Amino acid sequence: MTSAIGIYGGTFDPIHYGHIALASMLRDTFALPEVRLIPTGHPPHRPDPPVTPQQRFAWVQQALADETGLIADDREIHRAGYCYTVDTLEALQQAQPDTLLVWLIGGDSFANLPSWHRWRTLLELGHLVVAPRPEHDLAALPVEIAQEFAKRRVSAARQSLARGKISLLPSPLMAVSSTGLREKLARGEDVSALTPVAEAVMHSGLYCPQ
Repeated sequence: MTSAIGIYGGTFDPIHYGHIALASMLRDTFALPEVRLIPTGHPPHRPDPPVTPQQRFAWVQQALADETGLIADDREIHRAGYCYTVDTLEALQQAQPDTLLVWLIGGDSFANLPSWHRWRTLLELGHLVVAPRPEHDLAALPVEIAQEFAKRRVSAARQSLARGKISLLPSPLMAVSSTGLREKLARGEDVSALTPVAEAVMHSGLYCPQ
């Protein structure tokens, strides 16, 4: 392996400090020169967020302005139709054929991976890193995923990076979610402690009561 980069996709609706903490942990754990945060355009597993992909991307870009090695990537917000992770990873790999893609998902998404488009292909496209979530017990994974996890799991370290392998990110999630953030905004509460773009989000009025 000559080089590796981190990939972290999501709706980022809106981005918060938990997202940045996970991206930073991915960068630091695997000594990656960059981690690309990729806001989705039209997610296949949930309704489109009411906030446009362009606005969510702008907030991600603003939030990462002073973060070393964390980069906002707008490739999915320009895509027509659903944004499938497998398509994004294949496009990235085609553009950088000698680079290993180290892609991050949450434990809840990992448990539901068999519902993802071409999920078995996904497992071969890079090194998958799973961020555990307290409400999702990785000891109780569906059989298909548990089998893949058992045969592919390696330690979370730079020297363990390899295509087709899976690691657990050695860090608990922060107690903040986009859902909780939106609920606070809807109640008109201050969210300055939860997101670096609190002022822009609150002033936008997109989540706040009219």
